[in-house]
Amino acid sequence: MRLKLFSIIISAILLIGCAGNQPNQNGSYIKGKKAFQNENWRQAKDQLKLFLLNNPGSNKSDSAQFLLAESYFNNEKYLLAISEYKQLKNRYSYSSLVEKAEYKIAQSYVKLSPIYQRDQKYTRKALQHLQSFIDKYPDSKYVDETEEKIKKMRTKLAKKLYSSAVQYKKMGRWQAASIYFEKTINNYYDTPVAKKAQVGKALCLIKLRQFEKYKEVLEKIKSQYESDDSNYLKKKLAYLDSTYKEEKEEMKEEKEERKGRF
Repeated sequence: MRLKLFSIIISAILLIGCAGNQPNQNGSYIKGKKAFQNENWRQAKDQLKLFLLNNPGSNKSDSAQFLLAESYFNNEKYLLAISEYKQLKNRYSYSSLVEKAEYKIAQSYVKLSPIYQRDQKYTRKALQHLQSFIDKYPDSKYVDETEEKIKKMRTKLAKKLYSSAVQYKKMGRWQAASIYFEKTINNYYDTPVAKKAQVGKALCLIKLRQFEKYKEVLEKIKSQYESDDSNYLKKKLAYLDSTYKEEKEEMKEEKEERKGRF
């Protein structure tokens, strides 16, 4: 009898203790959300972490997890933000915030993407996650913005490859330059860089004296950009034509010189 009464008293104390702690636990969520709204990212992060530690199964946990990730994102801590967005996906897969979390993971990699002259590891990851997002959420309200980001990331990768071709061209390594121009055209045909790469490819073929291939590429450029009357293209086509004539003339002189030796 005494043991039963003791058990009842202990249970009552525990229940009262839990009830007493509940306002404090919810309080850390409220404080974290208020700090977030005030753009106090550090305080928001601390309070939201405290809430999640004490309330992993709360109906506010997914919201707290998302705000925690957003706090890192807004504070430009993108790798930490990615980690917290992924926690939301893994722990609260039922949440309506998962779609936005996946979108923000892609955006975080976009933010991490450096200028094209540097290593493009994060650019490739950004592209992978952006494309994955569209495949998974084709009707999302974020699709248009995601598609624009895909174009930007692809253009950056195209510039990276194109810059390698230009370096080889400057060194007079025409075969290597031609290969990299060709890669740029094939891999990033839908970017503005492709037109420049085609012009570069044509120049390489002239220098390599592969004139028939040059003429084929030249016709492709003219047909592909027949509506393009920009000064850039006009100047480049004129330059290709003069370079072609010079190379043909040089070949003729070399031939005459060889004849004179015999």
